Amino acid sequence: MSRLSLRHATSGDAERLFHLMQFYYFEASAWSGEEVRPDGLFDCDRRDVEASLRDDPQWARLLFVDEALAGFVLVDRVERDGHHYPELADLFVLPKYRRQGLAAYVVSTLLRPGEGQWLLAVFRGDVAAHAYWLRTLPRLGLPHVALADDDPTFHLYLVGDPASP
Repeated sequence: MSRLSLRHATSGDAERLFHLMQFYYFEASAWSGEEVRPDGLFDCDRRDVEASLRDDPQWARLLFVDEALAGFVLVDRVERDGHHYPELADLFVLPKYRRQGLAAYVVSTLLRPGEGQWLLAVFRGDVAAHAYWLRTLPRLGLPHVALADDDPTFHLYLVGDPASP
């Protein structure tokens, strides 16, 4: 059995997180239509990754399988309807490690019962990811509520139970 771990990324991880994010944008370009910049990279700047890691130590986590880098997850703080939520913003698993339960591991590690709700935003164009979440959230026993369907970019869900008093 593989050993999975999720670790906070530090400023020393900026380069490898930046590289993983390029793979993420490459894959997303199939449905987003995003073009590469003249320098051959997608619209993700290494300096922005470094600044985000420096300014918000909770923002990025790296996913490992038996000490091999396997992906990342980005967590943002968002405000919606007067409430603040952590948002499962971006989750990427390298193709070699897919269909092994890594995304479910990440979600079950981050979304702890009784610790409040999370916002899950799934790009409308990412049909595969949307189908994944609709299958996986019930399988993980995570309550979820679809929010108003008026966002042109995302399917939005509140996941988990409200925080215990």
